[in-house]
Amino acid sequence: MKFFILVTLLFSISACASLSGKPPPFADVHLHFNWDQEELVSAEQAIEILKRHNVELAVVTATPSSNAVKLRKAGGDWVLPIYSPYIDVRARYGWFNRPDVLVRARKALQSGEYFGIGEVHLVIGLGPRRDNRVFTGLLALAEEFNLPFLLHTEAGSYKYMESVCRKYPKIRFLWAHAGGLLGADHSDKLLASCKNVWIELSARDPHHYGTFLIGDNRVSKPWLNVFKKYPDRFMTGTDPVWKASEIHRWDRADEGWLHFDEFIQFHRHWMSQLPPDIERKIRLENGKRFWLGK
Repeated sequence: MKFFILVTLLFSISACASLSGKPPPFADVHLHFNWDQEELVSAEQAIEILKRHNVELAVVTATPSSNAVKLRKAGGDWVLPIYSPYIDVRARYGWFNRPDVLVRARKALQSGEYFGIGEVHLVIGLGPRRDNRVFTGLLALAEEFNLPFLLHTEAGSYKYMESVCRKYPKIRFLWAHAGGLLGADHSDKLLASCKNVWIELSARDPHHYGTFLIGDNRVSKPWLNVFKKYPDRFMTGTDPVWKASEIHRWDRADEGWLHFDEFIQFHRHWMSQLPPDIERKIRLENGKRFWLGK
């Protein structure tokens, strides 16, 4: 009986969206608009794509960061650029060895054009170390300017991220991709350990890290349980890069924005399986509260 009621509610929501001509509003908290993506899709075209899918909040990081600002100028104040330490194409894998990153970051944050810092990658074996001076300098700037920090870790345990969020309790962290390949138990333990962490679920799709869906594309029970346990701590985004296993190719531009439709439809599909109040929070409300304070 409960399942029937849930299906009926979801059908009603879908029907209302169809009648209005728009899907339910969406907060996309993980977007990119990099230099090579702009070769295929202009800022104006990207904004039209977001509007078509009823994206009400768009959090954008870019290489260079000024590209993210282009989207805000094209779209309006519902687009939030965040500052990336990847200051140019060459800096993607060596930004943490460039002291000028901190000088540029401070200047950018003082401009008022950026609303956070990220996406910052910490990859075991590639760097940077968690005590790297440039990385810790960015964390200090996040504290000083009271800005969220979008952090991407590649590790075999949530404890790698835990060591950062516990050391910097004043910073509001957004953990990218729920830790990549890590399971629901890692998200559960991290959220219990660090009250200053929220988790976003971008790139947990067939084209990136693999999904948390099972069998007939249903949300697995462990993930469903952790969503129910922490309904206010999750949000999502599309992360429009293509293909993730071949990013930063020298011979052709990243066509991620051309696949935006399938990315966002994937997320709408799995969220439609959640209880309506949790679905609404992850789809929209948590993102707005975290980034806009409302």
